[in-house]
Amino acid sequence: MRTFYLILTKHKDIFALIISIVLSLIMLSNGESDNLRLLRSKANRILTRIYTPITWIRTMSLIEEEASLLREKNLQLSFQLESMKHLFDENIRLKQLLNFKRESKLNIYPARVSNMGASPHLSSSLSIDIGSNLGVSINDPVMTPSGIIGKTVIVGKQESIVQLINDVNFRLSVRIKPSGSTGILRWLDKDLYLIREVQKNSNVEVGNQVITSGFSDIFPSDLPVGEVIKISDERGAFQKSVIVKINENIGSIMNLFVIVDN
Repeated sequence: MRTFYLILTKHKDIFALIISIVLSLIMLSNGESDNLRLLRSKANRILTRIYTPITWIRTMSLIEEEASLLREKNLQLSFQLESMKHLFDENIRLKQLLNFKRESKLNIYPARVSNMGASPHLSSSLSIDIGSNLGVSINDPVMTPSGIIGKTVIVGKQESIVQLINDVNFRLSVRIKPSGSTGILRWLDKDLYLIREVQKNSNVEVGNQVITSGFSDIFPSDLPVGEVIKISDERGAFQKSVIVKINENIGSIMNLFVIVDN
């Protein structure tokens, strides 16, 4: 108590000023005279002007916070949409694979791509998750429901390496429907392929379907390969070149089939 009295005595001027201000504010807030009302009105306007920038800053801060939350939510929804689209596409591919396996008369085993560019000795290859444990052997044809994409070249017990159709050394004996013209297909550039040794008088047209010829000991006949998109006749030559686009997008393959015991 004595300490409080000493502090009060030492700072009596400050305490007196505080008490005076408090009493003045009480009188201003409770007074009913015209002068007091006018004074309160002016004070309110001044305080409003002073507080307006603070309110604006606080509002902008809230807006920025909400915008940040909305951007984050939008990003999450984009990821979810992309994931759902991927699952939808995957479901369609799996249904196609299942239907193909049910309808196919070939002895085939489904496989999944485990690695792209699996062999340093091939310009285009992939590895799959089945091998000799399921009867896979070297030179077994590999395909999707869209058509031939390669053949096995290295076979392990539970994994195999496939040489793809767009490898520079891959060759495939094919037939062009409905003319029945035959030739050897090889990779040309990007997703384009070239058929050589087609007779010049062959009735080949853009849009004709290309299938396996059956002349190979590896590939059965009548398996789909691609479609003719361009025909090139060279003067003085007895053969013409046919440009083909294959049915399958090699870079997006995830599931495929190996034809076993052809």
